[in-house]
Amino acid sequence: MTAGARVLRNVVVQAWGTPAVTVGSVNEPREMAEQGVRFNEKWVYRLGSRNPEQPTERVIYWLRYDLVACHLVFPNGKRVAEDLAVVLAGRRDRRFHPADVARAD
Repeated sequence: MTAGARVLRNVVVQAWGTPAVTVGSVNEPREMAEQGVRFNEKWVYRLGSRNPEQPTERVIYWLRYDLVACHLVFPNGKRVAEDLAVVLAGRRDRRFHPADVARAD
């Protein structure tokens, strides 16, 4: 992840919808470990590619509300880290911002 950039959970959902699989929960007190990553919630997105050169899954790891890692998973099992801050750069969450409310009047 890019230093200082924060990825918000609702921006991820707005970009790709709800994950196909979730493990754990934001409120899960127990932490898990996988691929050298400590997390309490994991989201798996199926990417649907049939090309063996393209990833088939995007796995996002959270620790409470903080993104801790994202991996693209290829058909051969290879994992490559993905920088979600870069991928989602420029996307805003849909929360109301004071400036937006002022413009609506």
